[in-house]
Amino acid sequence: MKELYTSEIMSFAARIPHIGTLPDAQGQGVAHARLCGSKISVWLNISNGQVCDFSQQVKACLVGQASASILGHHIMGATRSEIRQTRETVRVMLEEGGEPPVGKWADFALLVPVRNYKSRYSTVLIAFDAVLEAMELALDSKKDENV
Repeated sequence: MKELYTSEIMSFAARIPHIGTLPDAQGQGVAHARLCGSKISVWLNISNGQVCDFSQQVKACLVGQASASILGHHIMGATRSEIRQTRETVRVMLEEGGEPPVGKWADFALLVPVRNYKSRYSTVLIAFDAVLEAMELALDSKKDENV
């Protein structure tokens, strides 16, 4: 477990951005990692298909906190397809030993040591799951506005 407590992972976990709720959010999502009890709730707004406002409440272990922090640091301007692709890349990185994401999502490479702890995979992914749920609701609300 010592490899999960690197200074880089602890640094991200200690500086989670966008903490709180977002009044009048277009979408809200909640995801749980049942094995460790982690829970992440997110609120967001979308403009032109991209995240323009974002907030989150994170009740998670260190790994879940770090994942939510990394996602929170880079989410502004992200599209649903970008979030889906990044989630899949992170999943493959953990479950199949694939390469970590590159570009603006490269900080997820810090979580490569989680590969050795299968019970923590879901904790890394719940931030993505909550965001994707919120994005679906936000995009559905945008469709309703256009009717």
